[in-house]
This record gives sequence, C-alpha cells and structure tokens, in this order.
Amino acid sequence: MIHLLLAFQISQAPDTTLFPRREELIRLYTNCDESRWPYGLADSIVPKTHDELVSGVARRRQLEAGWRRWFQERAGDSLGATPEGGWTYPLAVRGRLIDNFRQPRAEGMHEALDIFVPREGAEIRAPVSGVVIAAGDDWKGGWKRHVGLQYQGDGLSRRAGNGVILFDPASGAYFYFAHMLGGSVAVRSGDVVRAGRTLGRVGHSGNASQPGHGRHLHFAYKIAGTGCSVDGVLVPVDPFAQVRAARARLHARGRA
Repeated sequence: MIHLLLAFQISQAPDTTLFPRREELIRLYTNCDESRWPYGLADSIVPKTHDELVSGVARRRQLEAGWRRWFQERAGDSLGATPEGGWTYPLAVRGRLIDNFRQPRAEGMHEALDIFVPREGAEIRAPVSGVVIAAGDDWKGGWKRHVGLQYQGDGLSRRAGNGVILFDPASGAYFYFAHMLGGSVAVRSGDVVRAGRTLGRVGHSGNASQPGHGRHLHFAYKIAGTGCSVDGVLVPVDPFAQVRAARARLHARGRA
C-alpha cells in the first residue's frame, strides 16, 4: 500500500512555481557563466553580473527549501535520505570509469566524469533518493562534418542533449546526467525518486553526437560553495571516489 501511495503522489503534476521552466533552473545551476540556452540555438556563454549571482543564490535557496518540503511530504517514512557514502552506482553495468574530472577540453575544463559503456542503452540509475528538478527529452540535432554541432531544440540543453538534474534534499547536492538516449528519459520535473530508480538510458545526444564521443554517461556533481566572489554559488566537485566505491559495492553484490 505504501508503494502504491508513493507512486500516486509522484505521478501528480508538480507546482509550476516550485518547479520553474528548464531555462530558469539551468540558469540557477550554472555558476559564473550562463549557457545562452534556450534563448537561442547558438553555443554562446554570457557571464553573469555580481548582482545576478547573488540574487540567483537567494532564489535557488528558496526553491531548495520548497523541494525539501515536497520530498518529505511525498516520501514520508517510506523513503529516507541516502546516507553519505551510500550512493547507488549510476549505471546498471560496470562501465569504464576513469577520473577525467578537470580534464582540459577545447571548451574549457571538464567538470564531470564520463563513464563509458560497451554499447548504448545501458540503464542510468539515481545515485541517491531525491527530487527531479529538470528533465528534457526529444533532443533535436546532430553532428555534421566540417560544420560541427547542429542544435535544433528540445532536450535539456544544447550540449547536454537529453538529460536530468536531480536534487538531493539531504545534502543539498545536485546530480546532472547528460547525453541520454532519445525517448528514454523515464522521469519528469517534480518526480520523487528512490536511489536506484531508472532515470533513462545511455545515448549520444548533445555534443556526444560527435563521432567517437558517444556511449557514455556525463555525470556531474555540484554543491554550494564559493565562486566568482559569491558565497553559495554551485561549484563542481569531483565525484570519482564516491562513484568508484558505489561501483565496488555493485560488483560485490554481483559476486555474492
């Protein structure tokens, strides 16, 4: 009965004031710069002013308080917070895990992990119990030789392709999953999910549509810190140790 009730509560349409449109949420998720999506299709970055950063932190904290209440009201006693050090591995398969966080890229430092899998379609799972605050599917675009990335719309963003942003009410951290397979995103904004819940499947949308860049999950992790001389701005953190430990637990269960 508890599981049926939880499923019913999750299926209810979220409050649009608590879960704004993706463009506002992505603007709050970014730190010192703002990707100019979906205001245009070009890959341009617009720095935020100091006042925009300060007001953005205040706005995000207001939303976080609401997301915590939303989670508690729908989870109740049936869905507890995920303890620190108790992440679920974000893939149903082991994949190839290397620490490429902060790896230099043409567009700047890589602020995430890329976990590669043998083939597309591998199941992507929530590492913690939390609230889906943004989800985008049906990304339209692709990579053209001598032209580059051609973005036509939809999805989570131009570079991310199809993806999900998950908020952890226990720690205040954010999990960002990108490049999902089109049509596979299994959650929507406002969903309360249990650790291990299927979010979607590995694909090659966004800038992973470039030849040789597919078959991986772009996994980012952010917490509140200090950036651009503003306290409370979300900053990327290397999640390699936690993800590696989660994979070891998955492997151990497979041998048991």
